[in-house]
Amino acid sequence: MRDKPFGAALLDVARQTLLQDIEPGLEGGRRYAVLMVANAMGIVGREIEQQSQVERAWREALSRVAEDGADLDVSAARLVRAIRDGEHDADAALHGALRATAKVAAGIWKPSLAEARGAAEATPPGPTQSGST
Repeated sequence: MRDKPFGAALLDVARQTLLQDIEPGLEGGRRYAVLMVANAMGIVGREIEQQSQVERAWREALSRVAEDGADLDVSAARLVRAIRDGEHDADAALHGALRATAKVAAGIWKPSLAEARGAAEATPPGPTQSGST
């Protein structure tokens, strides 16, 4: 059994080769282009690796409005309409599910930002200030 999806691992090796062997010798516009391609390769690799988390998060969110056997695109369109119509304003479960989809997406598109926010959320608040001395 493989630790990572094969396509993601292959993209990672190609990306590392690009960044370590090619990018250091470039300047200006060519360097920028290589960095842009490397960034895109990283995003695609993370999408491949996290595909099941993306699907799970969206399935949870869409289950709030999906009809049995409904296509996910149809359910997504229904969810958008329902949110716009205010039908789920007080739906804490849906809010949580949508937040989960946003966290998964952040981990794919901006992993450093997602890690920083995750660390901030995991850090307990400091001692509370009390009036006593």
